[in-house]
Parts: sequence; structure tokens; C-alpha cells
Amino acid sequence: MTDSYIENGTSLSADKLSELISRSGFFNDFEADEKSVLKNWVKAYQIPSGSFILKEGLGDNCLCVLVDGVVDIYKETEPDKHMKIATVKPHEPIGEMGVVDGQPFSASVITSADSLILIITKTDFDILTTRHPNIGVRLLRKIAAIISSRLRSTTGRLADMLSPE
Repeated sequence: MTDSYIENGTSLSADKLSELISRSGFFNDFEADEKSVLKNWVKAYQIPSGSFILKEGLGDNCLCVLVDGVVDIYKETEPDKHMKIATVKPHEPIGEMGVVDGQPFSASVITSADSLILIITKTDFDILTTRHPNIGVRLLRKIAAIISSRLRSTTGRLADMLSPE
């Protein structure tokens, strides 16, 4: 496999991309012509259960969208010890922070069921946003909204944990 962030899996053919992009849910608010452009920058993979998709600390940044399956997100708490912090179901993005800030993955993502994912690497994301700025702005706004929502949720959970009963 050419993409080092995927432990194992099968690359799916480009002719299936249009259908997968539409089925992903993540791109529902994009127009048909925008989806047609996106299929030139997106790769699809079938990943078996129990496989790493992303590994904490690596810098092979990408935006992943789960089309089918289930993945779990783990945070390293100390060397060789991990805590499950979330489960992601279809139509949700993973790794979106890295395409914006270029930092290594902040957590590991492991499939807990056979999964189908779409991936846009940071390199391809950067080229896409330069060549197609309108699509790039739409993607960045969508990513910003997701990051904002997740931060609000985390802030709320933290406040609940810290508040006296």
C-alpha cells in the first residue's frame, strides 16, 4: 500500500469514486460539478476490522471520511497504553485537523468493523484548494464547523467533569 497512514487495506478503483463521494454524506452539500472535481483528489479504501487507519504522532496528514463501517479513536495515555476516547460512525470525518494545521495525528484510529473510507491527503488538499478555491473554501468552512462543534462538545464535557455536584 502506498499510503503509510493505512496499515492494510485495498485501494478501490477510481470509477467508483463518484458513487462513494455521494454516498459519504460528508459531501452532500456540494454541487455535482464540485463532486466531479473532488473525485480527482479523493482515494477510496476498503479497510478490514482491527486495522489502523491513522497512528498518533505520525505526520502523514489527511482528511478521512468514513463511508461504511465503524472506527474507534484511541489516545496514548503513556507509552504502549491507550484509552478509547470516541467511536465514529459513517459520514463522519477523521483527521481533519491535520489538513489545516499540518501537525501529526493527535490520536490513533482503528477499525472496529470492516470499513470503507475516503481520503484526501494534505498535499492533495493543498493543491485542490489552490486550483479550485471555491471548493477549498467550502471544505475549509465544513472542517471549521466540525472542529468548532467538537471543541464545544469537549468543553461541555470538561465543564461537567470539573463542576462540583
